[in-house]
Amino acid sequence: MIQIIDNYLDPDDFHRIRLYFEGKLDDGTIENSCNWHFVPGCAQIGDGHYHFSSYIHSMFEVRIPRAFELLKPLIERTNMSSIARIKANCMIRTEKLKVMMDGFHDDYPHTLTTGIYYINTNDGYTLFEDGTKCDSVANRFCIFPCGIKHTGTTCTTTDRRLLINFNYASYD
Repeated sequence: MIQIIDNYLDPDDFHRIRLYFEGKLDDGTIENSCNWHFVPGCAQIGDGHYHFSSYIHSMFEVRIPRAFELLKPLIERTNMSSIARIKANCMIRTEKLKVMMDGFHDDYPHTLTTGIYYINTNDGYTLFEDGTKCDSVANRFCIFPCGIKHTGTTCTTTDRRLLINFNYASYD
């Protein structure tokens, strides 16, 4: 079952998260800069699609303390008891919307939950194998079992599509 919740966080918490991942908290220090890393294999020469990621929490360890601290309101609201991974994704705008049709995948063991938190509003979306779509709407959280196959898209209406992918177990 796919659950979509709009206005997931308090506006102030959402605003701080958005500023960090958009690079607007950057005061020249590592703590206030999101460090994006190019994801090889997502772009083909000439296709205009570039994908960057930032691993905030991986292999059950916090990798970027400042980002993790900013995400605590979301983690607490979701009742996450154990986190396998938190990965921010940045897909650069393309001229035409590109669906990663070969990118259908499931996340982690099926006993975990996947959550996708959307940082900005654009025409991109998450597509599920059954045809269900979750549009990229700022401060929206989409929750589903890790075993549900899904993929993403680029966007054409903003300079980039920003979202955060969570894989976790919860207290519920």
